[in-house]
Amino acid sequence: GGGLTVILEGLVRGSSARVVEVPNAVEVPGVPAPYPVANGPLELLFVGRFAFNKGIDLLMDVARALEAGDMAGRVRFSLAGDGPLFERYRAMGLPANVRMLGRVDDEALFKLYEACHALVLPTRFEGMPTVVLETMVRARPVMVSDVGATAVLVDATNGYLLPKGDAMALHDAIKQFVEMPQEHRAAMGMASYRKASDRFAWPVVARDTLALLREVANEAL
Repeated sequence: GGGLTVILEGLVRGSSARVVEVPNAVEVPGVPAPYPVANGPLELLFVGRFAFNKGIDLLMDVARALEAGDMAGRVRFSLAGDGPLFERYRAMGLPANVRMLGRVDDEALFKLYEACHALVLPTRFEGMPTVVLETMVRARPVMVSDVGATAVLVDATNGYLLPKGDAMALHDAIKQFVEMPQEHRAAMGMASYRKASDRFAWPVVARDTLALLREVANEAL
């Protein structure tokens, strides 16, 4: 979806072909995870490869700015994953509000989703990120760059859709999120859960995909 759909539509324009989006799907828990009470700093989670395209540099810059300003002690970033830049960032020294967890297994990752107050993904390019869907089904808000198909997943009701490569926009979104009442953050999380349940649950995507395949087969007869 997203940018890929636009490209494909341009390639088939003027022909009888059409482009149909089949989204990624996710297993949806029957009951959403309760939103965590903020007894200390808000926990912001990053999940992904430590590579340039994931925007780790932007996240680190924002973390340092928040720690040096009036947000000191009010937010903590937990970074799960590894990759070519992992050792480089660890050797450079981390901001006081950042911890690097390295690669985690699925069980640990699911616990991190439920412990966080929001997912932060300042990525420079994506398709439809599975980590965003996995966060949404656990009733958590998402802050993500407007790339690929992320606009299909995130809007103002369940998070922040940010210009890619814009550290200031991410910084401002986090400050606004920190100042937001607890019930507003929880409501954004529930909006994530409902959107994922309605549009991206496996039974929904499987049903729609099967209907599409039957339509294509009938057209071919």
